[in-house]
Amino acid sequence: MHRLFAQASALFIAALLAGCAGTPPPGTGGRVCLAELSRHDVDFRPADAENPRDARCAVDTAVRVRRIEAALNRPAMMSCGLASRLDEFEREIVQPAARSEFGERIARIDHLGAFSCRANTQLRGRFSEHAFGRAIDISGFRLADGTQISVERDWSGSGAKRSFLHRIARGACRYFSVVLTPDSNADHYNHFHFDIGPGRSCTEA
Repeated sequence: MHRLFAQASALFIAALLAGCAGTPPPGTGGRVCLAELSRHDVDFRPADAENPRDARCAVDTAVRVRRIEAALNRPAMMSCGLASRLDEFEREIVQPAARSEFGERIARIDHLGAFSCRANTQLRGRFSEHAFGRAIDISGFRLADGTQISVERDWSGSGAKRSFLHRIARGACRYFSVVLTPDSNADHYNHFHFDIGPGRSCTEA
């Protein structure tokens, strides 16, 4: 009996040690994410998402991004996790779709904002994913030749611009947990909402 107890104890301790060995130390995920952004030549700098109104609006590994592959129309504060997902989405969906539809690359992504300490407009009493730097609202794109593509004007239009917007909205469902478009509700008549929060809502366009 004593031998069986000793063996069981040893196995329990070994399991604990194995579990500890498999758990990364605090902060490792953030450092790995920042290194990945640097490896892909994303133009960013670490930032403090300071918010004087509500301390509950916290951003995990906050960064201020100026350019992914394409430049942003203005710097955007977001979590490193969202920046990394945007980088993948642009490289694997946005740029190939632009080359296919227009024979041009996307030179600029226009957004309406990322981090913002505010409530969810659809769910009362809950914070928006913007409050945690996990969401961005994209209103349009500019091609390398200067051509403008607008979610508000071109989503329901015709031709290559409409096709491009619908293609990337469909593709976004593989990269973001929530994708909202002008077809989702009146609040999104002029932009795409992409987020990496815990919810799931993605109707392919």
